[in-house]
Amino acid sequence: MISSARFFPVFSNAQIAVGRNNPLNTRTLWIDHQEALDAWVIHAKSSSWLGVDTEFERVRTFFPRLCLLQMATSEQAVCIDPLAELDWGSVRTLISEPQPVKIFHAARQDLEVLQQHFSVVPGEFFDTQIAAAFCGYGEQVGYARMVKEICDVALSKAFTRTPWCRRPLSEAEVQYALDDARYLGTLYHTLLAGLQDRGRENWLAEDCAALVSEESLRKAEQAPIEKVMRACAGMNRVGQNIASSLARWREDLARRTDRPREWLISTDTLIELAHTRPQNTEALSAVVGLEKGTLKRRGEEILDVIREGQTPDADFAAMPRPTRPDAAEKALGNALWKYLGEVCEREGVPPSAIAPRNEIRALAAGKRNLRVLSGWRRSFIGESLLKRADPAGSSSP
Repeated sequence: MISSARFFPVFSNAQIAVGRNNPLNTRTLWIDHQEALDAWVIHAKSSSWLGVDTEFERVRTFFPRLCLLQMATSEQAVCIDPLAELDWGSVRTLISEPQPVKIFHAARQDLEVLQQHFSVVPGEFFDTQIAAAFCGYGEQVGYARMVKEICDVALSKAFTRTPWCRRPLSEAEVQYALDDARYLGTLYHTLLAGLQDRGRENWLAEDCAALVSEESLRKAEQAPIEKVMRACAGMNRVGQNIASSLARWREDLARRTDRPREWLISTDTLIELAHTRPQNTEALSAVVGLEKGTLKRRGEEILDVIREGQTPDADFAAMPRPTRPDAAEKALGNALWKYLGEVCEREGVPPSAIAPRNEIRALAAGKRNLRVLSGWRRSFIGESLLKRADPAGSSSP
């Protein structure tokens, strides 16, 4: 079992040097005390790149619980124990500074975990999944497939269900976790060269920056509330305001208690409450889906939210029920999607990496505040799509 800070031999498949310019790291280290952590940070700061991955649990909690932090340079891969009593100041600095460039695969969840645990986001990072899409490897390609294609290493799937917050972990489990970081440098060099060959470095830089932008963080926080509101589209203004108020109350409660929102009260039950608008405990107890424990612990709170929600603010705008596109709009949407597919096939990029189909439908419906019409996407294809959507119109954003 793994305990204290010590070196372990890397398994045979991890001893293979892969990539033309990036020999694989040959030592691994489990870190659970301060001296080893401080020495690692000094080493990592001298590297030009830093592979990063996390293992976390999020079954019984609202916030993800960081269980392992894996990092790798060309010389060494380490597994840092977040459950140990450590001073994380140097790690925060390491993550937040522009150099070394941090490398992730499918970074979104890792970024959320790091922000929650360390209150920082990377100063500069490279997402190999996004880069892979721009280099012709396909849509949302998995890490194991990338390692197989680029490094010719078949990663084990033996520990996918490991409870990573359990201690102690076996040496095999630690090596499995480290595999998720130790190949990132090779992927980075290969994909960076691919982006440079295609003139798409700015594509990746823009999309990575968007993942940690204030707008992206705000959208992520609003997403659960907007999900409830979409389900209530077409409900009258008072009902929608109650639904919005209940969704915000639930979100605040989930954060305060660190419990999954659906465990506290289901979305279906929130919508039922907005429909029925019970005014007393007896009526509240008759609502389908409201558990007795929730009624006992939170009944008065729920009733207060419903009562207050019955008087919407003057600026509250109800969400209309979605309308079906007419034949012309539907035909335009299909034509735009077909054109996007043709261009993407020619350029070796999956269409979804440029714009999801619902965004193309929105363009056909007349909406213009769309990602495909901004940044590098606008010059790549957005202007052409806009001309096809509105031949007689302007190209203003």
